[in-house]
Parts: sequence; structure tokens; C-alpha cells
Amino acid sequence: MATLTPGTVLGQIDEKVTWPRDPNELPLATWDTGVFINELAKLEILPDKLGDFTEHDRQSLQQNPEKLLGKAQDQAPPPIVEGTYRGTQLALTKIYELIEKRYTSYMDTVNFEPVVPSPLTMEQKRKFFAFTDGSDHYPPHLNLAGNLPAAEAEKSKVQKADLKPADIFDKMRLAQLSSLLPTLIPKDFISRGVVAAGRGLATLQFGSMGTPDAGDKLEDVEKYNRDMRGRYGLLKRNDIFDLPNVGDLQDWYSDARFAQQHFTGTNPTTIELASERWITHFVQGSKDPADKKAQETIMALGYGFKESLYVQDYSYFRKAAGMDESAIIQCEFDEPYRENNQAKTRKSHRYGCASVCLLYLTDAGKLLPLAIVVDWRGSAEKSVTIYNRELFKREARNLPTFDPASAKGDLKPSFDEAHDWAWRYAKTCVQCSDWVRHEISIHLTNTHLIEESVIVSANRQLPPNHLVFRLLYPHWQKTLSLNAAARDTLVPNVIVKLIGFTDQQAFKIVQHAYESFDFQGQYVPRDLQRRGFPTAKSGDVKFHNYAYARCIHSMWQKIRSYVAEMLSQKYNGPNADAQVKGDADLQNWSAEMRKPPAAENGGANIKSFPTLHTLDALIDCVTMCIHIASPQHTAVNYLQNYYQAFVVNKPPCLYRPPPTSLDQLLGYTEADLVKALPMNHSQEWLLSSHIPYLLSFKPGDKESLIMYAASKYHVYKFKPDSKDSPNNQATADAAARFYADLAGSEHEFKRYAIATDDSETVMYDVLSPAWNAVSILI
Repeated sequence: MATLTPGTVLGQIDEKVTWPRDPNELPLATWDTGVFINELAKLEILPDKLGDFTEHDRQSLQQNPEKLLGKAQDQAPPPIVEGTYRGTQLALTKIYELIEKRYTSYMDTVNFEPVVPSPLTMEQKRKFFAFTDGSDHYPPHLNLAGNLPAAEAEKSKVQKADLKPADIFDKMRLAQLSSLLPTLIPKDFISRGVVAAGRGLATLQFGSMGTPDAGDKLEDVEKYNRDMRGRYGLLKRNDIFDLPNVGDLQDWYSDARFAQQHFTGTNPTTIELASERWITHFVQGSKDPADKKAQETIMALGYGFKESLYVQDYSYFRKAAGMDESAIIQCEFDEPYRENNQAKTRKSHRYGCASVCLLYLTDAGKLLPLAIVVDWRGSAEKSVTIYNRELFKREARNLPTFDPASAKGDLKPSFDEAHDWAWRYAKTCVQCSDWVRHEISIHLTNTHLIEESVIVSANRQLPPNHLVFRLLYPHWQKTLSLNAAARDTLVPNVIVKLIGFTDQQAFKIVQHAYESFDFQGQYVPRDLQRRGFPTAKSGDVKFHNYAYARCIHSMWQKIRSYVAEMLSQKYNGPNADAQVKGDADLQNWSAEMRKPPAAENGGANIKSFPTLHTLDALIDCVTMCIHIASPQHTAVNYLQNYYQAFVVNKPPCLYRPPPTSLDQLLGYTEADLVKALPMNHSQEWLLSSHIPYLLSFKPGDKESLIMYAASKYHVYKFKPDSKDSPNNQATADAAARFYADLAGSEHEFKRYAIATDDSETVMYDVLSPAWNAVSILI
């Protein structure tokens, strides 16, 4: 008989660990919460009561407590003077964990997102749930003050003494807590040499580890990435330095890796067929005779292979941000530096760009970047366009001539990709543009904010026992509290502080993304068809590398089949469409989702939300709501650490303005690229790498979509049908089929991943059952 151990009793696998006697040898993975709180108290930076609270502030608090975030930021303690890079990582991890817990507690307390819901009537729920009016820079979202006018109209004199949600928000000091994150980022990082001298080699390896951004050449950050990760010592750290990232690949900067990320990276959702406008531009985009061959080739592709030309188009950035089409994208900030061993600050700028990249997809499925507009400034004359030296013959260089008709497989050009600095800079601009689009539009807006609108309106318009409400409810776990914490902390204190746009411009981009979101156009089959990836041809060799498209379409079909089975329990027979159209609750929900914002009883302002007049329309709508919360968010969230922790692969901004002429760009050296990257910018590198790490924790089995299906089956499998519940067995059967479909994804998606050309180094498994979260959990 095996000896019982604590791990055996708890059903956990025992790992034999020898604790080092010297604490310097322990690779610390997290701060103890009590020690951390004590240190905040010692530094006198725990959340305190807001001072100078005016009558206007009190009114703002009751109308929308998140309007006080600016005041909290103004009164926040100054950043700590100095700290270690490693210690700051641990502090950021711990403080954001505490912020999320506090918001979760608030949402539970005020009944927005209760751990165990109370049986509320629709009238009662409408007292809690209301949309904001858009005056806080964000699109309509849950008003954390609740529906104040409705609640006040119903309250008795006794109830008026109760704390309102806004009062609880204030008492919990959520605004002040949210402002702590930037306080914990030191003005100056203790150098790696000082750490080594003062604390010994063990601390250097397991504790502070210097700063990964430092260096004069890219090989410096590559070496740090290799050397400092994986030093587990006696205990394995489950943190950013344990996890693989794209910098592990020797050719991370290559055209092949660059192109692959548009198919299976953090944002595989926006590559689309090239329009006539962009084909024409790239045919005429340069007056340099050396580019004649490139332009002739693109012209030939436009005539004979137009359905194989794709773009990533970020040219709309300035319009979305409310800028002049030729204005420089830049944002002033205080840059820390050292002079005479003293920490100081100076005014500097972060820069952005609005790139356009033209790509060609061969019949063999190889995606080739042909040309790049570094920063579109309204016209070809004001913009710099560069063509790919790997594919096109240029003067004074012995390069192969590119023949599109014969480009069936790998090309092996003679030019050294590693030292083609002008082209590498141009690809960096595309990656920088995609960082902004991905984080602000694709991730934040198109999943988090859109799904929140669904949640708020459904709570206001659908009774708790409504079939659609019951179908959607499990896919809302943690989303409201998570979104509130992100709105109040990550977005204003991290995201907009990393990019080249000003705060005001960044929030305008959020609004633009929300208002232009095409709810029905984003249904997966329609979206893929529109972008040039017809689902009927997804099995063709040409599209075998687009694993995201194959997986996400499969997930759509599986979810839709399950939703159709469930909805047919209520809406069925020859009059199913009329039943849907006659459902007043559904119609009210649909109308409020399209309704514009207002001071009272405003709507979600999603104008493309469907009118629900047929069963098919309802099935697609509900499928879309689950799709956004589960597989779509999973796809655009959980790969962030792999592709963005190695910051030079996909930087959020540039630190030098983009070139204004092709000659200037062609003269770029490695030094120019290094100066433009976030190298030697420790604060920005820290945030750029650590936030993707925080957002990439895999969901546990208890929070996966497949566990949802299994749980539903087991709840209903022994429930007999009855007069009051005639569909128990139909529900069990539907859940069983859904579970089986999801379980089949394991082998199906692995097959898609193995079929890609880069499967030996990057396996696309983000949508496998183990990863696919049931809701927006992080």
C-alpha cells in the first residue's frame, strides 16, 4: 500500500522539492500577499480617501463613479524612486491580482455579477443594470452607479438610507486602488551590476535579473531572452521567464515568421483581399527605377492572381483618431534617464504609424510579403513605400527574379534577411500598427466591450427564465468585473501609455472600433468569405496555413448546431419564425442593442445588431454572442505572451519618427532600428512584456467550454421530462452532442496545426478544448 502524503490526500501529484536553506537561492515566483500589503503600507501608498471632494465630484460619483478615475490619478502617490526589474514584475502581478479581486467583490456585493444570484424580478434588475451615456470616453457599458433614476423612483424612505452602488464603489476606494499600478513602476531600475554586487549571483539569476531591454544590438536582447529564461534552479518558476516566446526562434525576424503571424498570431482576423485602391498604389507607389520590376510583378498579379493578393490595412488610424491625414502620430511623455548617477526625466515622444502591407498567397499556401507602406499619410506622395528585397531584383544586388506563376513552394533568395535593415524596419512598422489594432480594436473592443453590451442589455430585457438568457448566462463568468478593472486600470494606465497616440486619440480609436463593428458581418462564415477565405475551400492546399480560419469556422458550426437544438425547444414548427418575431422580450433586447446612448435609458448603440424576425436570425445572433465570449476571445487573447513578451517582435510604439523618404529608409542600419524599438526603455519594455503575460494565463478545466457542455449533460441526463419541464432529455442530448463535437476538436485542430508549414516550431493549438475558455475570463 502506498504511503499517504498530503498531495495524495488532496488528489494532487506530489513533486519532490528540496527547499534551499539560503533564501537567495529560491526563485521567487510571487509575493506573499501579507508581505506585499505591509510594504505598501510602509511606503504609505495604500488607497486613501480622495481629497478636495467637491459637489460636482459627488454628483459625478452618483452618475458614474468611473468618472472619478482622473481625480484618483491626480492624487495618486508618486512612483517609487527605484526598484529592481524582477521585483517590479512581481509587484505588478500581485497588485493587478488584488485589483481584480476587489472589483469581483464589488460586483458581487452590488449584485451586478453575484457569485450566487438572487431571484430578482425584471423590475428589480432594471434598477441595477443601466448603460453609461458615453461621456467617460468609452462606448456604452455597465454603469457602476446602477440605474439611479429607476432605483430612486422605487425606494421607500427606509431604503434611502441604504448604500447605493456608487457609494460602495467609493467606500471600497476602487478608483484609488486602480491608480496604484503606475505608482509601483519605479522611476529608475537598479542596474544589473549593482544587483549582482550587492546580492550575489543567486539573486542575479533568480531575483532581479537586470533588464531585458538593454543593448546596442538586437543580439543583446536575443541573448538575454535565451539566457535568463528557463533558469529554474531548485524550483521551477511559473512566470514569464519560464514561458517560450517567439524570440526563441533563430529566424523570428524573417519574412516567413512575419507572414505566419497574420494567419496564426495574436491577430489572425483582419488580413483581407487587396482592393483595387491598394493594388494600384503598389503598382505606382515608387518612382525609383530600381522598383520597376516589383511594380510590374504586382501589376501582373493584379491581372492574373488578384484573388491571391491580400493586405493588412491600418491606413485608417488617423481618421479613427480624429487626426489630420498627414499629421505625425506622436505622444509626449516623461522619459527617465540617468546623469551623473542621478535619476532624472526629460520630455520625449512615442511615435505610431499607419502601415499597409501587401501580401501574396501562392497556390502552395505560402504567404509572401511583397511591399509595405511604412506610414500612410493620406497620399502616395507623402508616404514611403518599400518593396521586398527578398523577392524583387534591385540594382547593385544579385537577387533572384520573382515569378508569381512559379512561386509554388519555398523561395531561397541569396540576400541575407537578417541584415536587410530597411525591410526589417518596415516589417516592424506593420507589427507596431497591428499591436494597436489588435489590443484596442480586435481584443478590447470587439470582444470585451461588445460582449459587455450584450450582458447589460440581456439583463435588462430578458427574464432570468428566458431560454436565450439561460443559454448565454454561463458565458458571462467574470466578464463584467474583469472589464471594469481593465477600463479603470489596464487601458488608461498601460495600453494608452505604451502607444504613439495621445490618450484622447486612443479613446477615439476605441469609439471608432465600437461604432464600426459589424455584428452580423462578423459571423464567421460571412467574415471569412468577405476577407477572401471561402469556407468551402478551407481544405484546399492554398489555405492550409490559415489554421485560425479552419479552427474558428469549425467552432462556429459546432456552437451553432448546439444553439439551434436548444432554441428549437421553444421556437419550433412551421410558425417558428412568427414565434420569434412575437417574443416581446427578444424584440426589446434587439431594439435596445441598436438604441443610441442617452443620459437615461440609453442603449448599446450597436447599429448592426440583428432584428430578430426569424429563427435563423436568432440562432446566428446567439451563436455570435457565445462565439465572441469563447473561441474568438480565446484566439485573440491567449497567444499574446508568446508573440509580445519578446517586445522587439511586436512593439506597441516607436521611439523615432518614421522616415519621410525612401532614400532615408534605404539608408537605415541596425542602429536606426534599435533606436526606434523599445530597447533601453525599461519601463515601457516591462509593461509591454508583462501585461501580455498577465493576460495569457490558460483557463482551467473548470472554466473551459468543454467542461460547460459536460456539466450541462450530467445535470440533465437523469432528469425525466415532465409537464413543467418537457425538454430535459432533449437538453441532455443536445449537451452530449455538443460535448462530443468539442472533444473531437482535439484531434481535428491538431490535424490542422500539423498541416501548417511551421508546425515543427509553432504549433497552433490555442483553440483546443484545454484552452478554449467558456467566457471572457481574463
